[in-house]
Amino acid sequence: MDLEDAGATVRYLIRDRDAKFPALFDQILSDAGIQVVLALVRVPRTNSIMERWVQTCRHELHERTPIWNESHRRRTPREFEQHHHAHRPTKP
Repeated sequence: MDLEDAGATVRYLIRDRDAKFPALFDQILSDAGIQVVLALVRVPRTNSIMERWVQTCRHELHERTPIWNESHRRRTPREFEQHHHAHRPTKP
């Protein structure tokens, strides 16, 4: 299944600087209209932090919140993000 078949559009791909991604990989993505954004140098925890955020969204938002319509589906992630950043305890 292509992204176009699913009705999805991708503008950016964030990836690390691993050598397993050849230059041809970036070229193919740019030909498809996707801009490749490289992760920062010497920030090995970035992926783990984002994976944790995605897991939190998935478990707390998508599995526990009934979605009623399209506008509700678009609004709930913003509200969850505001709640997540404003109401969590901070470290001393």
